[in-house]
Amino acid sequence: MGKLVCMGDCIIDFLPSAPGELTYTAKMGGAPANVCAAVARLGGKAHYLGKLADDNFGKFLLSELKKYGIKTDYTVIDGNCKTGLVVVDLYKNGDRDFFFYRDTPADANLHPQELRSDMFEKGDVLHFCSISLMESPTKHAHIQALKYAVANGTTVSFDVNVRMHLWKDAEKLRQTVFEFLPYADMVKVTDEELRLLTGESCAECEMQSVQSLLEKSPRAKLVFVTKGEKGSSVYDRNLTARHYRAAKADVVDTTGAGDCFIGSVIYKLLKGEAALDIDSVDSAVEFATRACAFVISRKGAANAMPSLSDLQ
Repeated sequence: MGKLVCMGDCIIDFLPSAPGELTYTAKMGGAPANVCAAVARLGGKAHYLGKLADDNFGKFLLSELKKYGIKTDYTVIDGNCKTGLVVVDLYKNGDRDFFFYRDTPADANLHPQELRSDMFEKGDVLHFCSISLMESPTKHAHIQALKYAVANGTTVSFDVNVRMHLWKDAEKLRQTVFEFLPYADMVKVTDEELRLLTGESCAECEMQSVQSLLEKSPRAKLVFVTKGEKGSSVYDRNLTARHYRAAKADVVDTTGAGDCFIGSVIYKLLKGEAALDIDSVDSAVEFATRACAFVISRKGAANAMPSLSDLQ
């Protein structure tokens, strides 16, 4: 079984005690860290590749990574940085909003020379998101990692995971995503992100939007589109599609649902129980759909990721 290498932000999420409350609890956050937790909780081998500060928050994050079974031998500790913080607003319907506080954040200061080519092997998956692709040392570390991964036959997974609070300039975000899509073997977007990237304004234009995205992604074999309570879809390069209903759940907190979805699919890929073709991935998406129902029925993200026994 290969390993997952997740690259990008591992930060502190301050979660409210209840919708509208101003009492918060610190939790490990960051989509790459959540995907690592999803795979590790299911029994897969997951490494976090990124930088943590040597402050109390960074020490907490390192202990959390280890608690969830995530391997930290690729994790760099830097005493010259601070930990990025996010305050999460939670609404009664389970949706959430994010407010970022970033002053010399560790996750944006990973340098290319802190990587090694032997971190990425054939049979592995390298997963990354757009948050770490803003101009920074970490953006250039991503480019180096992706070159290593492609050269070594590592499968590359790109979850666009838009956070406009950070980008502000939508066109700059689009162009940056388009710069990185050519590295990806699999791409995950939400329906809203798909419309943002392709400029298609109607919800009924999903297939045309996926086609436009695939034109920017010459290596991509599959595109996953998640749509919250409307379920998800998967498309291959021929625009053959499979559509999946969302599993029933009592929604408590949707934080981490998308990370659980793609993490569960990656887990099946690493186990050899799925492949990047429309038929082979079918059971993996069904599995991911059940895992997401588990996550959104609980509060939190990494701490809410299911084990195999939870899903059974």
